[in-house]
Amino acid sequence: MVGEGVGVSGATGGSGLDLHCSRCRRVCRGNELDRLLWCEGCIARAKARAKRVGWMCGVVLAAGLGAWIHFVQKPSAALLGGWIGIVLAAFWLCARAGTELWYGVLRIRHRPGGQ
Repeated sequence: MVGEGVGVSGATGGSGLDLHCSRCRRVCRGNELDRLLWCEGCIARAKARAKRVGWMCGVVLAAGLGAWIHFVQKPSAALLGGWIGIVLAAFWLCARAGTELWYGVLRIRHRPGGQ
């Protein structure tokens, strides 16, 4: 049976299945859940959390790169704009990669929200 063992409720009167979100345990219609049985609210919260972590990763890496450039490379004033562009590009790339990786980790770990 579809949804067996994931909290199928018979409260719909045969018009469809009511399933529990596997993250927050809220009862939702079957078509409101994604393939991992997460509701839209849980997906939005996971994406927001992943975005915060991704931005932090980007800031840390960009700060490290900036410190390396400043203390090791000792750029001249003529090339300062190029180095700033490199740091900003590294920040953006690492923030995006960190966001996507952390969102994947949150989805793979797949723990209920209360844990």
